[in-house]
Amino acid sequence: MPATMMHLYAAKKLLPGGSDAFFLGCILPDAIDTDRAWKDHLHFRDIPAEERVPAMIAFAKSTLTLTRDFDFGVLWHFYLDYLWDIGPQQRHRDTYTGTQWFLDYRAEIAKAGSALARENAWAKPLWQRLKDPDPALYQNSIGMPENEIRHFLDYNFHWHTEKKLGPSEIFDPALVEGFTNRAVSEFKAFLKTYFSEALRIYFHNEIQ
Repeated sequence: MPATMMHLYAAKKLLPGGSDAFFLGCILPDAIDTDRAWKDHLHFRDIPAEERVPAMIAFAKSTLTLTRDFDFGVLWHFYLDYLWDIGPQQRHRDTYTGTQWFLDYRAEIAKAGSALARENAWAKPLWQRLKDPDPALYQNSIGMPENEIRHFLDYNFHWHTEKKLGPSEIFDPALVEGFTNRAVSEFKAFLKTYFSEALRIYFHNEIQ
């Protein structure tokens, strides 16, 4: 999965004027901390890569209400994770020559995320709004524990406003820029095929 700040960066590209509920949806699926198996299942990582998109579509149709900003953000989170996992993450895994791939990977995405937080003027004000939100903004049917949500938001607020890492040489700014641009285009195409009503609601000026 990409860094939390990459999710917000991609969210800003998708909906620059998105609501706080939308931005929360884009990051809170990663708030699960104590049950890794459930987190992997929720992110469709416990099935083959070729089955992830069909499973995601079924999940969105059965569980999410895409007219809700939070749920729309959740779907964007899962789709971005899928594209990242089969793209930049897989390339890093394939080319890494050391013995601690996952530790190196986590260190590199941390550096990339920290650099994004510093380099974008909107990041700190957004984190200030998201650090202690009204629970009504993230009411959901996913069942994420409230205590883990609160810990995740508080931790990430401090991390993204205080840490000074990066940028990453592996996931450098050009890679992140290109990946997020392509991801936005691919997600809109995905919506057009499977969730045209959501495309109409959120991107009505772009429908041809």
